[in-house]
Amino acid sequence: MNTDQHSIQTSVFQRLIIKVLRIKQVSTNNTSRSSSAIVSLFMLLSLVSPLVSLDASAGLIDSIKADMQLNEAPLLNVLVDDTRPWLKQAMITMGNAPRGDATPSPKWDPYNKTLKTSTPWNAITPWFVLSPAVGNAATNVRVKVFGINVHVLVKSTNTWKRLDTGSFGNTTWARNKDYSGGGSADFGNANSRKEPDGTISYKFNSASNAIHGGARMIDIKKYVDPSNIAAVFVHFKTQLILDNTSGVDDRALAKILLNAAADYYPEVTSVINDFAPMGYAPPSGSSRFGLVKTFIRSHYFATIDPPGTPKPISEYLSKGGEVTIPATQFEANMPPYLFDTTAPSAPTALSLIFNHATTTAWASNDLSWHNSTDNLVVAGYNIYRNGKLIGKSSSNHYKDSFPTAGTGTTYTYKVIAFDSAGKLSASSNTVTTVY
Repeated sequence: MNTDQHSIQTSVFQRLIIKVLRIKQVSTNNTSRSSSAIVSLFMLLSLVSPLVSLDASAGLIDSIKADMQLNEAPLLNVLVDDTRPWLKQAMITMGNAPRGDATPSPKWDPYNKTLKTSTPWNAITPWFVLSPAVGNAATNVRVKVFGINVHVLVKSTNTWKRLDTGSFGNTTWARNKDYSGGGSADFGNANSRKEPDGTISYKFNSASNAIHGGARMIDIKKYVDPSNIAAVFVHFKTQLILDNTSGVDDRALAKILLNAAADYYPEVTSVINDFAPMGYAPPSGSSRFGLVKTFIRSHYFATIDPPGTPKPISEYLSKGGEVTIPATQFEANMPPYLFDTTAPSAPTALSLIFNHATTTAWASNDLSWHNSTDNLVVAGYNIYRNGKLIGKSSSNHYKDSFPTAGTGTTYTYKVIAFDSAGKLSASSNTVTTVY
């Protein structure tokens, strides 16, 4: 099962913990014997724990490998004989080689031939396609798409570098797309909704068109030399929710799929028209289409081999270039955040300054706090007003503005940090003001 809970729920480790708790309930007449048993069991736990960790690692690599194979169900509105392989299975195109000569040849043939040279490309954008599967019968559903993580493995150090999407793991754009008939007709912005937890959800239009979306373009050069990339890893999370919470819960009838992918661009300022007459950017690659569930599910794209996903011919490959790494190498060194169990420390010293309205600015509450720390990285901060999430910040400052006159309302704020694994810190102290 491909979920964010990678370990086996009925593991030996858990069963031993249950036994320890039961022994604790033994009467005081057996104190000596029960204490001895507890000591023995905790010694066993210390031996079993590493094995459980190995189980979790094995389960995770199996999920990632599976996501780089065939779709879990056929897409609605895509013909059986459609020749585009990415609509039927995972695919690796440019892979870990963001450079012009790694683009497909002769299929991807722009007028601007400098785009086909060995010059490194400097930008990447994570994207997804959300599509009904054949047999989908749910109508009162939406899909949350969130938790976007992009990591690259640095060749020279063999360490993973997180590339910040700038959107706290949320999507920033989505369009309705029709992939039937070999095309990709655009039907405008997708039906999106911001959920109470700050994530974005999507609903299909009446024609059941697919939804193609993603996050903003990332400047690779800010993090690593593009020619120094050994592997690319992209991670999306999804969850099936109700569109109308007062309506019929028909999520059991849902068959909805999502794939995770990324495109390369020469620069963050590049646009599709730069590739004319090609109407698309060449991708690093894409995962299979996996089913969305009522629980939080992860979807992975990784430039690994095997499973040996299709790789279009390119000049770079024909000259012996590599666009993947062996799956065994990836398994031995996966992105550390995937195993992160440590939450950030709580933000401290939250304070508030109230700014009165002026002729050029609204009234505002300016919040500041001392930064949290984390064993890997603090990805951002959730800002709460009167218990409700109102925004996020990547720094230790946040401005809550009021476009209308004050009403004598009491506002209480708190801040909670989160990391790239989605772990939440304890709350900061609270501050209160009246406006």
